[in-house]
Amino acid sequence: MLVLALNLASCDSSVVYEENLTVSEDGWHADDIKTFEFDVKDTISPLNLWINFRTSTDYPYSNLFVFLHSEYPDGYEGKDTLQFLLAKPNGEWEGESTGTVVENKFLVSRGVFKHSGKYVFKLEHAMRDEILPEIIDVGLRVELAELN
Repeated sequence: MLVLALNLASCDSSVVYEENLTVSEDGWHADDIKTFEFDVKDTISPLNLWINFRTSTDYPYSNLFVFLHSEYPDGYEGKDTLQFLLAKPNGEWEGESTGTVVENKFLVSRGVFKHSGKYVFKLEHAMRDEILPEIIDVGLRVELAELN
């Protein structure tokens, strides 16, 4: 009974989609574009779009630039450049640290997905290094937005 209760408590009913993709042990290669696809049926409820990163505490930079490619079911295609701050100016890591792993979750969009169908988001790093070290995984999370 206790295990069942813990499992139910850990479920997050607001999550529409979440996937985290592992990066190569030698780092995130510039040509390793992470692709996330999900279907939207509800075109009324607002959704939050989050990007997740897990890095080691040996990540050499305080920020991370990425290109976010978007493809919508109505044919729209876009590309945005996003910067995420992973550490404060004093070197303290943002996000949640567990040992040598730092988890960050960044809200990149909030709103209604106007068209039902398949949405595709692709992430590629936009840093100067061809191989970006100490990135563990990259993810995308879509969840129902809380109405305040």
